[in-house]
Amino acid sequence: MIQLNQVAAANFHYKRYSLDYFLDSAARLGFENIELWASGPHFHLDYYTPQDVQHLKRKIKDRGLKVICLTPEQSVYPISISHPDPVYRKKSVEFFCRHIEVAALLECDQMLVTTGLAYLDEDESEMWKWCRESLGEICKTAEKEGIILPVEAFTSYSTHVFNSAEHISRMIKEVGSPNLKGLADTDVMAVTGKDTIHDFIRELGGNLGYVHFVDGNPGGHLVPGEGGLPLEEALQALNDSGYKGYLGLELLDRRYVLDPEKAMRDSLAWFGKHLG
Repeated sequence: MIQLNQVAAANFHYKRYSLDYFLDSAARLGFENIELWASGPHFHLDYYTPQDVQHLKRKIKDRGLKVICLTPEQSVYPISISHPDPVYRKKSVEFFCRHIEVAALLECDQMLVTTGLAYLDEDESEMWKWCRESLGEICKTAEKEGIILPVEAFTSYSTHVFNSAEHISRMIKEVGSPNLKGLADTDVMAVTGKDTIHDFIRELGGNLGYVHFVDGNPGGHLVPGEGGLPLEEALQALNDSGYKGYLGLELLDRRYVLDPEKAMRDSLAWFGKHLG
């Protein structure tokens, strides 16, 4: 059965507070594990030296926390491994490889990766090929560093090429790396309307590496219980499948940014009611 220590705090909605405040908050609330959003103002890698990373690792360890997933900002910044420009793709691959190396320094086992924006006026098969080739290169670094890469499908607002559990499963097979896994986001799948958590479990099986467990209307990435998604059913399905990974709290709605700890506390309260 899924346990409360499989729920991971995340700093997305803490961006109006310092990173130290987030770490203190996660420890204060009793979390053991965190997903670390690698972006400004908290952890933009261009502004960090290797010594800074080591200092951050000590801060995290001193609070009894562990980073279970590093998530570079890849939805807003100019990052796309599906871009038609080979130089753009090469820079994007290098971006992910640098973060893989940092994940290893932080003793974190996973780093989230996505396909990036796909142009509507480009050939879909070409974009798929570019994405596959890029992931193959990124996986070489991941294998060297011992980092698992959960890849996430996006909504059609971000890409029309990579939107479903079937897409993830197919890409994992085509890339052929043991380090490439799948990520299921309960709100993204609801917005996309292509899959349910049951589909992700069936399609990915043991390759389901990570879950963003959030509510929505759909859309919003809300605290569990604050939207209309069937999260009790999703939790039961994950339990029934024997899922052993983490449930990340990727809370993104701006209603949470002024009092992020309350949102995290409310999330814990929901899990307290629904976990055995």
